Amino acid sequence: MFLSLKLASKYIFSKKNKTFINFLSIFSIASLSIGTAAMVIILSVFNGLEESLKSIYRDFDPDIKIISKDKKFFKDKISNIILSANNVDVVTAFIETKSLLQNNDKEVVSIIKGVDKTFINQERIINNLTEGSFNIFDNKIKNTVIGRGIKYSLGINPKSNFESISAYVLNDSIKISPQMLNQKIYEKNKLNVVGVFAIENNFDNDYVFTSLNTAQKILKKDMMISGYEIQLDDNANLNAIKEEINKLIGDNYLVMSFEEIREGLYKVLETEKLVVYAIFSMVLTLSSLNIFFFLIMMSVEKTKDISILYSLGIKKTTIRNAFVLQGALIGIIGTTLGISLGVLISYVQQETGLVKINLPNSLINAYPVKINISDLTSITLIVLIISTVASIFPSIITSSNKIFQNINNNLS
Repeated sequence: MFLSLKLASKYIFSKKNKTFINFLSIFSIASLSIGTAAMVIILSVFNGLEESLKSIYRDFDPDIKIISKDKKFFKDKISNIILSANNVDVVTAFIETKSLLQNNDKEVVSIIKGVDKTFINQERIINNLTEGSFNIFDNKIKNTVIGRGIKYSLGINPKSNFESISAYVLNDSIKISPQMLNQKIYEKNKLNVVGVFAIENNFDNDYVFTSLNTAQKILKKDMMISGYEIQLDDNANLNAIKEEINKLIGDNYLVMSFEEIREGLYKVLETEKLVVYAIFSMVLTLSSLNIFFFLIMMSVEKTKDISILYSLGIKKTTIRNAFVLQGALIGIIGTTLGISLGVLISYVQQETGLVKINLPNSLINAYPVKINISDLTSITLIVLIISTVASIFPSIITSSNKIFQNINNNLS
């Protein structure tokens, strides 16, 4: 194997007789390097965008959410049981339903979400206020905090000390039928807007926050809730705590982690990453064709050298291994250069934000970047496997019985 490696390195790095083959070896390394660097950069940007998107959703979603499996509303009677679980920091009861909001002649469909006072300790929406305050826990006044998109849709002017809006909520205690068209099937409530939050359009256009007590009065659901939102201690084992809570509260409730709340989002992100891997693997496979043609031409050029080696008693397996190792060495060099270049460019972007997004409503100014060691490992394995496989067929041809028979005839 040492002799095969020495022959492979000699053929690649030989400084004598600068021919097209020498150029092809350099071009093979360069094409693999560029493809590898591009893969590192694209995956790093993808990881950065994924991390930013998750961070945005984490500003709205809890670590764990609990709802009933078969009821839209249920009585609040297990919050203390949940709080007894290890590493559970905050348990917030909430109730929510769809409503129609109206301000003058403007209307928008939204979700009214009532939360208890422990919600402040979770510091999710509160840290994303752009106007006003989160003063929603005065039971005598129906104060609300609305999303920025709702503010624009209803034309609310914060400079006028905010405004009151009308909320129409369907009375679900009444069964709707064609004979009831003239009956009052909704409840009208006046809500005082005291603040505006901004996280992401999906939330800003849909949600209105108020106190749990206010929401229960609006819905006529005293002592009833829709579920619980849980915040865990830092560095807590989410899956272990989820299993513990499941055992404590029984099978009547659905306990969801953050990833399960946004299961669709995570599946899309995973699928997109697999597509990136597939596309760049095909690009690198095409780049490896340079290795294939390089080794084929090398076998033709080095026929005389192979004849001499064969006459000295070198085995066919040694020659074959030498050609396979040439492909592997090209892969190693190309991977090393490509990953180094890709990591350098990604690091510069991460530190300086050199490449800007330049979108007017973008939440981030520059393309975010995150370098994952697991991605670098996967890329290295992919390039090495592709470059090695590309060298197998030329090595088989070079060490075939027919080639050695021709060499033997030339020697005799």
